[in-house]
Amino acid sequence: MQMTKGERLVAEMLGDTPQTGMPVLTEEHPFLRKVVTFMQTRKEWLGTATDLLNAVGDNYTPPNTVTKLLRKYDYQYLYKEKGIDVSFRRTNRKRLIGLYNRFYSRSDSSVYGSGDGYFQRYE
Repeated sequence: MQMTKGERLVAEMLGDTPQTGMPVLTEEHPFLRKVVTFMQTRKEWLGTATDLLNAVGDNYTPPNTVTKLLRKYDYQYLYKEKGIDVSFRRTNRKRLIGLYNRFYSRSDSSVYGSGDGYFQRYE
């Protein structure tokens, strides 16, 4: 019996084995690897989940899964291990994702993404 997309996502979140050949929602998910590679050359990035999928060249992962993966692995995997800080912000029309690379050392950094706002780091 074929699982629906929602059933598959719930099964992945609970750690159940999904359909053969489908990526499981873990820190080894192809999307997270693409984000880490993408952020190696950037200090900051701001945009929507769809903007991020386009920026990293991912045509498979649905936008709602992007947010789930970033929220699930934002601290332990992305922040502590890879040095990428993830933040979420809503505007009247969009839900924005901000990525900040703590390990980036180039001085001429700028904000990448849709350009609908500014991602500022407060410390």
